[in-house]
Amino acid sequence: MDKEQLVQDLTRLVEEIDKLPLEQEELQRMHALVNDIEDHIEGRPAEGSQEVVDAVDQMISTFETDHPSLTGIARRIMNALSSMGV
Repeated sequence: MDKEQLVQDLTRLVEEIDKLPLEQEELQRMHALVNDIEDHIEGRPAEGSQEVVDAVDQMISTFETDHPSLTGIARRIMNALSSMGV
């Protein structure tokens, strides 16, 4: 996946996150995760790679049953990060 496609997937992920009935704290945590992913893409990670991968994996586990669109996007992002060596 090229960087442009990854950025588009991140935009779609944010749109899906914003549709979820989440508490404000959880919503902020999800947006922080997207920011961490963006930092990794740009080569300036604030978090360790494993923490980001674990957080995306947790997001997939949490939402896979009720929100398949979100988890599909998250899986593509996870695969892209993996191919980037994250």
